[in-house]
Amino acid sequence: MKTLFPGITDFQADRARLFSRAPAKIFLGHMAAASVLIYLAWDVLALHWLLLWGVWEILVTPTLLYVLGKQAQDPLNTGLDLDEWQNRLHTLFAAVGLSWGTFVCLGLDIQNPAHFSMQMAIVAGAAASAARSLGIFKFSYFFYVVPFTGLLAIRIFMMGGDFVLLGVLVVVFTVMMCGLANDTSDELSEYLATKLENLDLAEKYRAAAKKADIANAAKTQFLAQANHDLRQPIHAIGLLTECLRDQELDADGQDVLDTIDLSIDNLSNLFKSLLNVTSLDSGRLKPDLTVFSLDEVLRQTARQALPEAERHGGSINLVGTSICVETDKALLSSILQNLVFNAVKYAPGAKILLGARVRNGTASVHVLDQGIGVPDHLQEDIFQEFVRGNPQGPGRTDGLGLGLPIVSRTARLLDLSVDFRSTEGVGTHVAIDGLHVSSRPVQAQAEINSRRECIKPNKTVLIIDDNPQVTKAMKNLLLNWGYDVKTSTPMSDIPRRFDMLLMDYHLNISKNGIDLAKEINQRSSVPTAIISGTITAQIGELAKQQGFWTLHKPVSPMQLRSVLLAMTAGYANAS
Repeated sequence: MKTLFPGITDFQADRARLFSRAPAKIFLGHMAAASVLIYLAWDVLALHWLLLWGVWEILVTPTLLYVLGKQAQDPLNTGLDLDEWQNRLHTLFAAVGLSWGTFVCLGLDIQNPAHFSMQMAIVAGAAASAARSLGIFKFSYFFYVVPFTGLLAIRIFMMGGDFVLLGVLVVVFTVMMCGLANDTSDELSEYLATKLENLDLAEKYRAAAKKADIANAAKTQFLAQANHDLRQPIHAIGLLTECLRDQELDADGQDVLDTIDLSIDNLSNLFKSLLNVTSLDSGRLKPDLTVFSLDEVLRQTARQALPEAERHGGSINLVGTSICVETDKALLSSILQNLVFNAVKYAPGAKILLGARVRNGTASVHVLDQGIGVPDHLQEDIFQEFVRGNPQGPGRTDGLGLGLPIVSRTARLLDLSVDFRSTEGVGTHVAIDGLHVSSRPVQAQAEINSRRECIKPNKTVLIIDDNPQVTKAMKNLLLNWGYDVKTSTPMSDIPRRFDMLLMDYHLNISKNGIDLAKEINQRSSVPTAIISGTITAQIGELAKQQGFWTLHKPVSPMQLRSVLLAMTAGYANAS
C-alpha cells in the first residue's frame, strides 16, 4: 500500500528515526493528561465509559506508539516499508485525535468553572506540545488535532451565547497549531537537506582525499624509481669526464672539460635537491651544514651560466668575496643557479651582476639583471608554482614557472629570506638574506690535493654493480688513478683476492649491497664502501654498524677519491 500523500513526505527514513526517539518523551505527559481528564469528567460520564477510555489512552495507545517507535529505530537495515509504516502512524493518531475529541466533548463539565478551565487548558497544552513532537510527520498532527479540537469547537458552538467566541478562538488556535506543525516540518526538511548536502560534501572530500593519496603514492613510487634510475647515468657521466683528464687535450679542450665538470657537479647537486622537492614541505630533508667559501659557489654559478649569457650577447659580472658561510652548500648552489639562469633567460643581451655583502653579522647574495622585469600585479604571485614573470609580454620565454617556487621553499628550509624587487622594463634584483658568516678557515683545495698525492694506491679494488655503464666508468677512472681493478656482477662468482670493495646498494637481486658485503667480509674483511642513489638514515646506520663507508649517487670523482684514499690509509668510517 502506498502512502496516502505520495511525493509530499521527504526524508522518510530520517524522520522515522527521529520519531523513534520521541515516544518515550510523550508517554508520561500523555498518560498524565488522560488521567486528569478522567478525574475532571468523573461527574459527567458513566464509570464504564471512563474505564474504557482510560484503558485505551493509558495502556493501548502508549503500547502502539512504543511498537511503532521500535520499528522505526533502524528502518533501512530492517527493511521496513516506510510508506506502510507511515500510513499506520497516520491512522493511529487519527484514532487518538478522534478519541480525545469525543471524550472531551462528552465530558465537558460546564457546571464547574474550575473543571471547565482545566479541561480547556489540557486541550490547549496537548495540542501545542504535539505540534512539535508530531511535526516530524505533519500529516499525523493534522489527523490528530483536527478531530480533537474540531469536535470540541463544535460542542462549544452548540452551547451558544458567549461560548461562540470561545469556539472561534478554538478554531483560530487549531489553525495556528497546524501552521506551527507545518513550519516545524519545513524546518526539519531544511535541516535534513543541509545535513545530506554536508554528508555529500564530506563523502566527496573523502573520495578526493583518497584519490589524492593514491596519486601521491604513485608520484612517490615514480620519484623513488626516477631517483635511482636517473642518478645512474649522471653518476657514470661524472666518472667518465674525469677519465678524459688523462687524455691529451689542448687549452680549449681543457676549458670545455672544466665547464663540463662544473656543469655535472652543479647538475648533481641540483638533481639531489629537485628529487627531494617533496621532502622540502614534509620536513624529511635535513640540511647538511658545512663551512665553505661563498666565492667558490658564486664563481661556479657564474661560470656555468656564462656560456648561455654570452650566446645571447649578455655578460655576467662577478664581484669576488672572501666571506665564508655555514649552510648547505648544495642547496645554496641550487638557489643561486635558479636565480642566475632566470636572469639569463629574462635578460638576453643585458648585464647580470652577482655578488655578496655582509651586514649586521649576516651575509646576503645578490643577483641583479637589466632584463624585462616583472609586472607589479604578478610580483605577489611570482613564487607560486606555474607562474611566470612575463607570460604574454615582450621577451616571453617558455618554461613551467617552477624556478622561483623551488628557490622560496629551499630558502625556507635553510632559514633564509628572499627579497624580490622588480620594475617592468628596467630589471630585477633578488637578494638571499640571512647567511651565517663563519670565522672558521676553509682548507684550500690545493692543500687537499697535495695531501692526497702523498698516498700511493697500489691496491686492488673490487667493484660490484649490476649496471655495466657505471662499472666501466668507475673501472677506467680507478685505473687512471693507479689502482688495480676487478669487476663483478651480483650474480657472478666473487674474486678471492682484493684489498677494497665498492658495492652498489641496489643489485636487482634478493639481497641488497649491505647484505652481500657482509657475506664477503665474513670470508675476508676488507674496507668497504656502499654506493647508492637512496642512502636513507636507516641504510646509512646499517652500513655504519658494519663499518662500511657510504657514498650517495651521483658521486663526484673528488668524493670517490677521498673515500678511497681514506680506506687506503686505514681511516675508520666516521660518517
